[in-house]
Amino acid sequence: MKSLTNLLIAVFVIFLISCQPKSPAKQDVISLHPENPNYFLFQGKPTILLTSGEHYGAVMNGAFDYEKYLATLKSEGFNYTRIFIGPYSETGGNNFGITNNTMNPDAENWLTPWVKDSKSMKYDLSKWNPDLFTRLKAFVAKASENGIVVEVTLFTSYYTNHQWSTSPFNPKNNIQEFDSISFKQVNTISNGQLMDIQEKYVRKVVQELNTFGNIFFEIQNEPWSDNPHLVEKITETDTLTHPSRWQRIVETANSESLEWQKMIASFIADEETKLPNKHLIAQNISNFRNKVDTPDPNVSILNFHYAYPEAASQNLGLKKAIALDETGFMPHLDFLYRSQAWKFILAGGATYNNLDYSFTVGNENGTFPIDNGTPGWGGVAYRNQLQVLKKFMEKFDFIRMKPNNSILKLTKGSLIGYQVLSESGKQYAVYLEKATGASILLTIPDGEYQLEWLNPITGATEKAGKVTARDGKLELGCPNYGEDAVLRLGLLSH
Repeated sequence: MKSLTNLLIAVFVIFLISCQPKSPAKQDVISLHPENPNYFLFQGKPTILLTSGEHYGAVMNGAFDYEKYLATLKSEGFNYTRIFIGPYSETGGNNFGITNNTMNPDAENWLTPWVKDSKSMKYDLSKWNPDLFTRLKAFVAKASENGIVVEVTLFTSYYTNHQWSTSPFNPKNNIQEFDSISFKQVNTISNGQLMDIQEKYVRKVVQELNTFGNIFFEIQNEPWSDNPHLVEKITETDTLTHPSRWQRIVETANSESLEWQKMIASFIADEETKLPNKHLIAQNISNFRNKVDTPDPNVSILNFHYAYPEAASQNLGLKKAIALDETGFMPHLDFLYRSQAWKFILAGGATYNNLDYSFTVGNENGTFPIDNGTPGWGGVAYRNQLQVLKKFMEKFDFIRMKPNNSILKLTKGSLIGYQVLSESGKQYAVYLEKATGASILLTIPDGEYQLEWLNPITGATEKAGKVTARDGKLELGCPNYGEDAVLRLGLLSH
């Protein structure tokens, strides 16, 4: 009888142990490439993240069919998406002109990290919303199945009182009875009692997602919008492409915002010292361009919006990945967005995300017709063109390459712009913008090279053959595709 009792006790103990939540397993987490930290290592391969993704509401908007969306990205060859999950939405009338904005969910479909008190119907910032975290983890798991990396943006600027008026952090919307603050104080070190709530939220998200290898965290979206510091006035003559005043200035976040961002990054890093997996942290630096002098050591990815090529090229020495993780606010022309993508990636960029407004609730396959008022571009035709860039780069050993525009000289005709990424004497990627009757001279080591001229719209090889560089020079006539052309050059022999 005693033996039977001991056996039953042992079985019961084993049952209890089996019911305990399992610790997250050690994963193959996306990281900076050990041989060239300007790029990523993901699933054992050198990786550039490239996509044309929805407007960040795939998780927070419960009506959005994220399985169809992620399947679409995979079928079109993309490997990255960006999401917002925190105390922000674009509900109501102020939607930046975006038709069918995925960040404008119906009230019953807006998922936040916190539940509402059943009596007051205000948010209780001490209680987590299991529905949000269940959906978040299911989304990331499905993205992982599809080979897609997820940028998890923890916070964002509020821009106006309208967005702030609906936020769970707004004292009028929660039961915590915090002191009233301006929306411009929320993501700064002057946010009063809110910092404790923000720290708990960050640590909770980090804990929930630690098991996944296909994520990285972004501290805050566009911190300069609420707390700007003027860095540069841009001399911009193309007022058709960049018509607004804000498109002619570079702003970073001010000191109070930067101190707060540093604290958020430290919370992420500290929490992961207790967990199996360590994830990359991204910081949104500015619009357009900015040379970063003293980056936060916890930050591995520098994000820019609407970026010029030099946002990448002038920061490569920091040994971090440089990202263009939002596009928009240009006329609806494939060429403008396509050329932005090619020039940024060939300037050494590691990430490109076109903000694609053709993904909406009910059109999660990216087929919604984008109207003239929406401040960005996308759609099936543009995504097909973007695939050309991704496939083009995957044929290079790109971790050996660096931007080097100095090797190209126009010798005939006209050329609006160009970008060169190369490994000297071995492999060259050249993007030409509006070459008309043009010839170019490349200063490269002597040898026989395989040449391919590609059409960046179709991906078709228009011309291929062998060419020989002599006396350190190679002169080539450029095809007239109308808008742009791409050259691939690889060494065959010395």
